[in-house]
Amino acid sequence: MSELFEEVEVEAYVYPTEDIERVKKAMLNLIPDLEFEAFDKGDYVILAGKTKNRKALSRLYELFRGQAILDTARSFLEEGYFGEEIIIKVNKQAAYAGVVNFNEESPLGSITIIIRTKDPGRLMKWLAPRTKDGVPVE
Repeated sequence: MSELFEEVEVEAYVYPTEDIERVKKAMLNLIPDLEFEAFDKGDYVILAGKTKNRKALSRLYELFRGQAILDTARSFLEEGYFGEEIIIKVNKQAAYAGVVNFNEESPLGSITIIIRTKDPGRLMKWLAPRTKDGVPVE
């Protein structure tokens, strides 16, 4: 049986008014075990984290179920599916609080999560299965 995904990459812009450590914490609240790189672009820094840890998506798995947002998550995963990548954006401030919010409207921008997988259908089915009356049916 193949792995669900090859790599998870998380990226966010960090503006001068923000604390880069807080942005790291927001990213780690969603995807643990990230190895970070920062790219100074003058007016902002691009903070990027990557991991190939097999348990990298376990926190998202728990958050989707804990917040009872499987259908919403499934919808965003399907919209963000391009070839062997699934790209979703979540609110940075909500992530800092340990919550998933797909509303990107925030003055501080969003966190982009890129999941690289050979089998997007299987990954979506595991991470955010379809539900009926809130109960997974897949």
